[in-house]
Amino acid sequence: MVNYTLKQLQYFIAVADAESISGAAAACHISQAAMSQAINELERIVGSQLLVRHRARGVVLTAVGAHFLRDAKDLVRHAEEVQGHIGERQSTLAGPLVIGCYTGLSAFWLPVICEQFTKPNPGLEVRIIEGDGVVLQERMLEGYLDAVLTHTRHLLPQVKHAPVMGGRPYVLLAAGHPLAGRGSIRLAELADEDFVSLDIPSVQDNQLVNLRMSGLDPKIAWSSSNFEAVRGMVARGLGYTVLVQRPPVNMSYDGLPLAMLEIDGPVGRSDICVAYTASDRPSLRLRAFIEFCERIGAEREEGTGGF
Repeated sequence: MVNYTLKQLQYFIAVADAESISGAAAACHISQAAMSQAINELERIVGSQLLVRHRARGVVLTAVGAHFLRDAKDLVRHAEEVQGHIGERQSTLAGPLVIGCYTGLSAFWLPVICEQFTKPNPGLEVRIIEGDGVVLQERMLEGYLDAVLTHTRHLLPQVKHAPVMGGRPYVLLAAGHPLAGRGSIRLAELADEDFVSLDIPSVQDNQLVNLRMSGLDPKIAWSSSNFEAVRGMVARGLGYTVLVQRPPVNMSYDGLPLAMLEIDGPVGRSDICVAYTASDRPSLRLRAFIEFCERIGAEREEGTGGF
């Protein structure tokens, strides 16, 4: 017989997340004494100390506690799945679904996810967290996220993924640039031009390496962590850039025209995908989300889905 309860596991996870008994008690809306009693009883049942209590510094997981935390999260997640299956067997998606979204994809994907996936499924408790694709995947592997919408170039080796949309890089120029009227361009032709860099870790770690492997060593003259700021600088003739996301309108925020050119020659792709934990069988909720993203991606590639 299993002697501990799911409630005790949930309290233990809350303490580990808050790094304090009092913080976990407040988050779970119970008294600090009740939280301490639940953790003490859990430790007695499992026969090991899970936490080291420090009066002024909260709590720290023991080595046993750190291993037990991963198992506890798996058990609680599975219990949530079992509960969620009840509603899903009745043809409704239900239960929690926490999705990470790479910041560079947010403007293109969050609105349609909210409108066409979250809103039509009121039984789902969808939460979307934006950030760096690699960091989000690390959080997913720790059990905090169910999946991450990101680029294949950002994938960690421990995860599985489902491709949802192609992502071939392109060159962006000001509309008045001498080369702007062409349909395509060789990267070597831009060797002496100033480069406007999208200054975020995943781009620095992947795109610049990709360009150098494709025969172009960009002369970085300007940079910004904001996608539209980069497009705005290009529109004002400060240089060219190479991007993957393709807004439907070739115009900057301040109304200046832009020219998008395909790259003539081989260049590394960075497709959009849904990453998920390799050790878990995707839940019905997650499978539904992946199928939704695949449908939206196919519509956008065909030019029927809009942005």
